[in-house]
Amino acid sequence: MKKLVATVISAIMLVCGAITCASCTQERQKTLNVYTNAGFAPFEYVNTKGEVVGVDIDIMNYIGEKLGYKVVINDIEFDNILTEVQKDELAVGAAGMSKRADRDEIALASDIYATSKQYVIAPVGTFAEGTVTLADIVASLGDKKVGVQKGTTGSFLFTDNEANPEYAELALEYSNAIVASEDIGSTLNAVVIDKLPAQQIAESKDTLACWEIDELDAETETYVLYFNLKATELVEKANKILADMKKDGTIDQYIVNHSSGK
Repeated sequence: MKKLVATVISAIMLVCGAITCASCTQERQKTLNVYTNAGFAPFEYVNTKGEVVGVDIDIMNYIGEKLGYKVVINDIEFDNILTEVQKDELAVGAAGMSKRADRDEIALASDIYATSKQYVIAPVGTFAEGTVTLADIVASLGDKKVGVQKGTTGSFLFTDNEANPEYAELALEYSNAIVASEDIGSTLNAVVIDKLPAQQIAESKDTLACWEIDELDAETETYVLYFNLKATELVEKANKILADMKKDGTIDQYIVNHSSGK
């Protein structure tokens, strides 16, 4: 009888031990906080189910899976993303963020994973075919303004234009280009944003079109992920994964998927 009791106790202890180990594994899984701004399709946007999805979200979920992190998506104002990244060693800014010297001072940039151009959205027929200049955009405004997303390159083209400081007065800053585009025809006559978001917004409305801004006014941009300054090892690991994703076409496929609304 004593032998039977001892055997039962041993079995119970083994089961409890297994449960405890599983619990410990779950507790050890670290959380990777991803900060984004879901108004920048196809890189980040809210789908019909109310979920934040997009190219950047897919990239971060893939990296998190490969590295064993639980990925938590935080949808916040674009201008606050790097503020949050600075607070947490396991935080990442993933929001179609262009690599800039001022950002590099406060966060670690990953390798480049995509490139883009600046585009202008305006009523159909506003400009002729081909590229347009900032001067063309300004001339088209009349008594209206140009909408820009706060903290982005499109905003800096107007609010931080050393050659034409008067442009700053012509810009109205919004939380994202989707919101800004709703004001085209009323307070705005144009919105400046990156290529893919511009194309998606223009394609969603029959009254709007988009044009590429001349390279002399807006150089090609490079997209990176921004990590906490202390996360050097994490950045190295993420870069290796990004390199594989670029090589095998995974990122290109994400762009195709989300550009077609999948």
